[in-house]
Amino acid sequence: MKPFIFAMVLSFLSRATAAPAGNELEKRDSTSFKLVAYGVASSYIDIFFSDGLAYAGDASLWEAEGNVVTDVTFLMENTELNTTATPSASKLDPSTLFYIRPVADKVLPVGFTKNGVDTPSDAVTNNFIFYGTYLMWEEASGTLTSSFRLLPMNVSGIYQLYFDYSNLYPSGYEIPVIKSVNV
Repeated sequence: MKPFIFAMVLSFLSRATAAPAGNELEKRDSTSFKLVAYGVASSYIDIFFSDGLAYAGDASLWEAEGNVVTDVTFLMENTELNTTATPSASKLDPSTLFYIRPVADKVLPVGFTKNGVDTPSDAVTNNFIFYGTYLMWEEASGTLTSSFRLLPMNVSGIYQLYFDYSNLYPSGYEIPVIKSVNV
């Protein structure tokens, strides 16, 4: 796909103006899934937990950088993304939730609640939905947003996940598509 067409598609998906009609919005069933990022590598890369924040890439490459680093799976409960560590030897607090920070004119880190890390007061853990397999967040107005960004870290192939609520498109960030895949 040509870069400008890909950018147009991402722009559309990042900020839809209204919820699609009919049954196009899917409720996840009660099975676990992974969140992955497409568009920055030759294949998708997994979203993982590190010290309360969300990263993408191979968690084993990041282990020396964080105190608690683990792959995670998700379970959709109502409109929240409940998070479980994998393998089961890794521990996360019960009811650990995935969050975004939808603050105007800021690009802010995405993370996880609990686990000995303070959750920011502007963190939002609900109103997540899936359009097919695409992760979206629904504002109170009904607007769907999916403005995730990845910032390359000092370890090759590892990115920190951010949410760009105002579609600022800051330089230095990659623009992924965040999707679910079955485990």
